[in-house]
Amino acid sequence: MQVLTTMRRRIPALTVLLLLLFTGIATMLPLHTAEPRPASAATGDFSAARAVARLGGIAKVPHPVGSAAQADVRKYLVGELRKLGLRPEIQNRVVPSRTDDSPAVLGSVSNIHATIPGGNSTGRVLLVAHYDSVPIAPGAADDGSGVATILELARVLKAGPQHRNDIELLFTDGEEQGLLGTKAFVEAEAGTHRAADPERTVVVNLESRGPSGPAVMFQMTGTGLTPAVRASGALTTSFSAAFYEHLPNDTDLTALGEAGMRGINFAFMDGSGHYHTGHDSIARLDAASVQDMGEAALGAVRRLGGADLAESGSDATYFSLFGTVVSYPAWLNLPLAVVAALGVPLLLWLGRRRGLSPGGAGRAAATFPLTLLGAAVTGLAGWWVLSLARPDFELSAGSVYHLDRYAWGEALLLLVLLVAWYRWTRRTASPLDIVVGVLGWFALLAVVCAVLLPGGAYLFTWPALTGLAVVAVTLRLTPADSPWRAVAGAVTAVPAVPLLLPVVLLLLPALGLTLTAAPLLLAALLTAVLLSLLEPLPTRRALTAGMLAVALAGAGTLGVGTALDDYSADEPRPVSLGYALETDTGKATWLGAGDTSQPAVGKLLTGEPAPYDDRIPDLGGEALANGPAKATPLDAPRTENTSTTEADGVRTIRVRIKAPAGAHTLAVHAGTHAHRILDATVEGAKLTGGPRDPQDNWGWSFSYAAPPADGLDLVIRARGKGPLPLRVVSTAAGLPDGVGAPTLAADQSWASWPSVAGQTFVVRTFRL
Repeated sequence: MQVLTTMRRRIPALTVLLLLLFTGIATMLPLHTAEPRPASAATGDFSAARAVARLGGIAKVPHPVGSAAQADVRKYLVGELRKLGLRPEIQNRVVPSRTDDSPAVLGSVSNIHATIPGGNSTGRVLLVAHYDSVPIAPGAADDGSGVATILELARVLKAGPQHRNDIELLFTDGEEQGLLGTKAFVEAEAGTHRAADPERTVVVNLESRGPSGPAVMFQMTGTGLTPAVRASGALTTSFSAAFYEHLPNDTDLTALGEAGMRGINFAFMDGSGHYHTGHDSIARLDAASVQDMGEAALGAVRRLGGADLAESGSDATYFSLFGTVVSYPAWLNLPLAVVAALGVPLLLWLGRRRGLSPGGAGRAAATFPLTLLGAAVTGLAGWWVLSLARPDFELSAGSVYHLDRYAWGEALLLLVLLVAWYRWTRRTASPLDIVVGVLGWFALLAVVCAVLLPGGAYLFTWPALTGLAVVAVTLRLTPADSPWRAVAGAVTAVPAVPLLLPVVLLLLPALGLTLTAAPLLLAALLTAVLLSLLEPLPTRRALTAGMLAVALAGAGTLGVGTALDDYSADEPRPVSLGYALETDTGKATWLGAGDTSQPAVGKLLTGEPAPYDDRIPDLGGEALANGPAKATPLDAPRTENTSTTEADGVRTIRVRIKAPAGAHTLAVHAGTHAHRILDATVEGAKLTGGPRDPQDNWGWSFSYAAPPADGLDLVIRARGKGPLPLRVVSTAAGLPDGVGAPTLAADQSWASWPSVAGQTFVVRTFRL
């Protein structure tokens, strides 16, 4: 009889658990990538096989801006566009990424632009991907996948009926060096009829942060684009757009958005351990992710191609929900959050007569921040411990290959903390009291986000509103001893799961192991409303044993994972080694971001870590491992046609600076200890003066991507006594021959760019 009674009391918990299980499955299904379609797919369908087949002409080898390999890619793209019946144009331009501060970034870029004319255009849809790679990577995913996808999209669009609006294709150059291509595109269009109303341009930008994963629409600029996002079918959330604004990352959409254009940003992000490395290769690119990206972009472009682009709409909160996109006006965020916040004290007041304890709910709310603090500490301390145990993880900045196992380990430890908090709080509060206390935090976070991060307010507003409604109904319809009261709080997780779970899964690969604290915080909120499923609580001994087992499982997952996480040819170990030659002294140095434990390269880094920002200003203030290297004659930066004039204490220095052959970047640093730079002109682009930092000996500088073979024309106006020191640093991919550079094994690769790994720096100082 006792067993039957216990089973009956467990029925509500099992019912809610099944409901949550089905909700979780329904939430996860849209996160799977599409099945890649073969080359034999119908003409009007996007085929990943056809797109990937083009990568042989795009991403076989590294092709940074200005390189011979990139010129080959450009020739291939122009040829493919012509085969499609388009008339591509190449936009050559010298452009500064920044001119209002030091250091500025400039470059010589060559964009490729083509147009599929519309029948009665109200604006244009601009399909964008960058066709340059970082200097050490073939760039199959970043962003060869985007370029190949656009070529296949162009084929599909050309084969179908004519769209209402113009559809333009833009392959940008120099994105990796500072969005140079998009800035050049904006400058080139200045003064044309299209630039007069940028709101009638809608950008669809394609990017990648890894070789796999579902297509995500992670950023929207401007308004009125949610119908296009809905048509794309991609996972999306306005939280990611709001959160992305506070990160240091940029894409081409950043520059185009600053020019007033509206746009949406698609990317796939799994496998970020391969990002910006030599193993971002065609073989590792997941065709299913390309299919997902292509179908998402095609759906959005078709919707935009037939829309009235003169109608911009209004700001919206939006999020994916069971395969569709829900949206509503952004102005509702604060009123809805306030309603949720006011609903908490109202429920406490009305619920007193039906068994709800304001004191119990208050104690739960007062102690719950300890679990949030614990989630943050778990994530941050977990990374600290893991980076101590595995210094090689730091070389990838936390973008480890097996992120999921470490996330699971930290999540299990967090679960133990949450159960301990629930167990302690249950001594003086009922399950409903605890849930109301947690919902109070949902409501508070909803208000805070509605003010500071409006796009993310929905994550907390709707769980709070629905949770409060569930508790209110439960209090009214069930007696005090009903087992349904114990688990009613878990029902509030039904709306929380489809809202919070996709965001947690999105943040993990986007932020990596260093910032797992962010998804853990959301996971803590989600798990807290599920804890009433433990009711009726097991015996103290059984619960303690269970918590100990989970804690051991979490620690074991982290410990065993750390000890056994090995490398292979498919998942190579990152190592860091660069070569610097200071031609003024003839000194050569090995430099690295890692330590002596690194295979192949560690034996060369015998010196104590030291900063090199004064000797080689490009390297910043980070302390680098180092060791003596064999000096070898290398081409160094040189100057020509130097002249100096002076008037009213202002010296005007004219000089042409040539970079060594093969250098992908040339940086010029002016000594500002005894001089002040008033302004400068580089290849006709005007730069402001400095120093930026009075304490920096090299306080004014610029870097130039793809320096032309015939040199840079530089004009500097300065005040100061004596010759002006210019320290010029050229950077080239690869290490020189004849200096004892190690050959990396198949299971090793240079750490992700930008870093010193796999780079040669040649330094020379001029006094003008």
